[in-house]
Amino acid sequence: MTDPSKPVKGLRTLQKSFSQTAGNLLIRAQVAHAEGAGFQRISFMRDRIDYLADLSDETRALSGIALKTGAHIVVDMPYEQLEQKIYFADLSAEPVLDLGEKTGAVTASKPMPALARDFAQALPKQDSKHPLEDVPLKIAVFARQAQEQNFRMFIFEEEQIDWESIESINGKNGKATKFTLDWGDGPFGDDDIIFDMPRPKFMELYNLAKMKGEAELDLREWTRRIDPDNTPPPSAMPKLTGRTGPRPGY
Repeated sequence: MTDPSKPVKGLRTLQKSFSQTAGNLLIRAQVAHAEGAGFQRISFMRDRIDYLADLSDETRALSGIALKTGAHIVVDMPYEQLEQKIYFADLSAEPVLDLGEKTGAVTASKPMPALARDFAQALPKQDSKHPLEDVPLKIAVFARQAQEQNFRMFIFEEEQIDWESIESINGKNGKATKFTLDWGDGPFGDDDIIFDMPRPKFMELYNLAKMKGEAELDLREWTRRIDPDNTPPPSAMPKLTGRTGPRPGY
């Protein structure tokens, strides 16, 4: 009869083997600088890998590493060999996999192509329906003093806008939007707000934010520009911070 207090024969060997393969592996590689000038060395752990891909063609055996962040690294190595080195490494003997000479400049001419169906695309998409709810909207702009090139950040509630007063004007920097506050003062001590953005564009972005049920519309990157008509809008806008004007009776 087997004594339960004693380890099963071969279990220690199995546990040792599992710990070697399940442990994390440090991987070194070379990637291009963001500015496109040369390459730099990086290190990352194996658990940051999303998947490996076979990039080989008739002339060359290559493989690719896709990180969970979305970054891709092309490796001058056959797919099966890279798979073996990453997922079946003996960590007690080789805890570090150095791919420095197999990445970077040697694979620069072979970018990793997008897969027809990436693993990230296989995830269920979130519901794209917009909420049927009128969420109060906070708006941030860089307001301009009338006929001056003085700018100040101004954050206000949509409820402060006198919508009958909103108009398009020709400002110092081209087309601008102007309206009067129903309550509260602007950054220059009066109730007229002017910012360098064409009125149709402001209304487009305002209506889009309302349709999505967003609570903030940050137009600071746009309205701080010197040439708003010819400069493309920013791709991303930071979260708002700051206070709005006082409400009546506060």
